[in-house]
Amino acid sequence: MGLEGRLHLDWISSAEAQKFVQVVTSFTNKIQSLGPSPLSGDFDMSAIVSSCEAVQDAASVEGG
Repeated sequence: MGLEGRLHLDWISSAEAQKFVQVVTSFTNKIQSLGPSPLSGDFDMSAIVSSCEAVQDAASVEGG
């Protein structure tokens, strides 16, 4: 979909301020090194919609 490496999820407690700083700084540096988003400008929204629909269909089949 063009977002490889541009999405990050991490569990951080409100008591982990230093971890928050490290995660945000590291991710910011990573994004900056990747350069401009491949989704900026013209892109095919139908591919994103199709991917989302496929995930929804799979979840409904699995009982989600």
